[in-house]
Amino acid sequence: MLQVFRNSAKGSIGKIIVGLIVITFVLFGAESIISIAGNSSPATVNGDDISSTKFQRQLDARQQELAEQYGAEIAAQLANSSELSREVLNTLINQVIQAQFTSNLGFEVSDDQILESLANVSAFQVDGKFNQDQYQYVLAANGYSHSSFMAEQKAQASLSQMKSGIVNSAFSLEKSVQTYADLLAQQREVSYLKLDANEYLAEVTISSDEIETYYLEHETDFLSEEQIDVNYLKIELAALAKQIIVTDDELQSAYESYVANRKEQTTLEISHILFSDGDDLEAQALAALSRLSAGESFSDLAKELSDDPGSAEFGGSLGELLPDIYVTDFYKAASNLTTVGQVSDPVQTEYGVHLIQLDAINSPNIASFEDEKVELLAKLQLDKAKDEMLSVETDLADLAFTSDSIQEVADTFQTELLNSGWLARTSNNSLLNDADVVEAVFSSQVIDDGLMSEVVKTESGDLIVVQKKDYKPESTKALEDVSEAIVAALKSQKANELMELAIEEMLQQPLNSEDAWSTPEVVSRQDYKDIPSAIVEKAFELAKPQVEGYSLGKVIDTDSAYIVAVHRVVDAAPTDEQLLLAENFSQQMMGSVEYQVLFNTIRNQAKIKIR
Repeated sequence: MLQVFRNSAKGSIGKIIVGLIVITFVLFGAESIISIAGNSSPATVNGDDISSTKFQRQLDARQQELAEQYGAEIAAQLANSSELSREVLNTLINQVIQAQFTSNLGFEVSDDQILESLANVSAFQVDGKFNQDQYQYVLAANGYSHSSFMAEQKAQASLSQMKSGIVNSAFSLEKSVQTYADLLAQQREVSYLKLDANEYLAEVTISSDEIETYYLEHETDFLSEEQIDVNYLKIELAALAKQIIVTDDELQSAYESYVANRKEQTTLEISHILFSDGDDLEAQALAALSRLSAGESFSDLAKELSDDPGSAEFGGSLGELLPDIYVTDFYKAASNLTTVGQVSDPVQTEYGVHLIQLDAINSPNIASFEDEKVELLAKLQLDKAKDEMLSVETDLADLAFTSDSIQEVADTFQTELLNSGWLARTSNNSLLNDADVVEAVFSSQVIDDGLMSEVVKTESGDLIVVQKKDYKPESTKALEDVSEAIVAALKSQKANELMELAIEEMLQQPLNSEDAWSTPEVVSRQDYKDIPSAIVEKAFELAKPQVEGYSLGKVIDTDSAYIVAVHRVVDAAPTDEQLLLAENFSQQMMGSVEYQVLFNTIRNQAKIKIR
């Protein structure tokens, strides 16, 4: 699940954010406790229940994967299948068995390690920084609480540690390493001949019977989209906003609100030194204050004395002081600092004793009334127009429902009646830029009943009503309209067939020096210059040629193909890098086999009860 949240996030935010997150997480509320009569667990593994909630979450996720891979229709057919449920339950059982084994071996991951990884997850960030609200939102959307998510991540990380331990402790045979390294270093002398299906088009003839047969067999490929021609009216929010009158008093009030809001956006940046280890924490803090008074820097003392590993490395810096992140006493003391460089008295919290320094005060710029006037006016007009649109939408819906003529509706609202021309669902027409408008235009109410559509409010706040002028249902295009496309498809198909026949003949004959063969080149798996990669892949799949002979193979692309010839195999000495890669690969292979054998044994011994 964490990998899903990562979304291919790159880079590292740094430990300074981890220090912030450490304080953030301790403030999360208690988890909800749900009591369920009886045992609704779908399975029990060695006495540990698999929760029905987790099973359903995994089942939903698997169904979503199927929908993305195969489409909603197939996914819906599989949604309630027993096979899918068994697959998900079996996965969960395997996870529990591995987690139990990991726990028994004593593998453990600290909260700090997990928090550091969460700091790098883009799904939890706003403007490149970890955001508590975003974090909670993403977790809730995926059925997690903070504690359940942390527990799952710790279990997965511990399992990864355990697997890595087994894989890294596996030893590989020197002979196997050498074999892999020799294969990596191996080179092959390769030449190839390219064939183009277009070169065989001149030999192709297409009869009228073939055209008609193709047409009948592929009728569904020649369906024309349903099309509709509609009259419509559009009441634009932006146009209405321009007509709104705003008084000077309203503008002045809006400016005062703007100024107050900007002042509230002043932010503080802080650092702290945490004393949490020892008998007299207050005394430690007072001693540090004395050293600060003597001229030592806060940053140096934080690196030396602070018991917060997340921030100490960065001179105690916690970055911006955010509300609802820190415990009350800490936040209050930090907020009371008014001068950059000022240090608080010792602050007692449940985590220990803190000294807090104000590092920076970031005050936003406040524009003058004249500079802000145009933007304030536009915003006030737009806000008022949105309110006005609510009553306009109601009146428009009532009239569209009772009237038979969209022209009458347009006249009543003093707006121009427009015409779309012929539209298909895939038409590049601005009217169809909004999905709700498309649904309204092609609705049964408009097409079959001939009525005006419901009022559609677009994403930009505009109101649209449509009525059918004319309609063309989906139909099969006439043969004469598609015969040219059919001929082209048949010619391409036949040309490809002729090309493949020619390839098969060439593969059975000696190489013809008169053909346009490329000059033989020695290539490796990694270094093959301008030769297409598919040719190199095929060359290393072919058998080693006999002395004075060659091995042949083919690579078929859409409208072209290659005949590949391997003239000889060159056994080169592996480089140090190739030897290292081979050793790692061999170790990974042996470790994976060892782990699978171990897991199979544990699974066979597990007491599993499926309900």
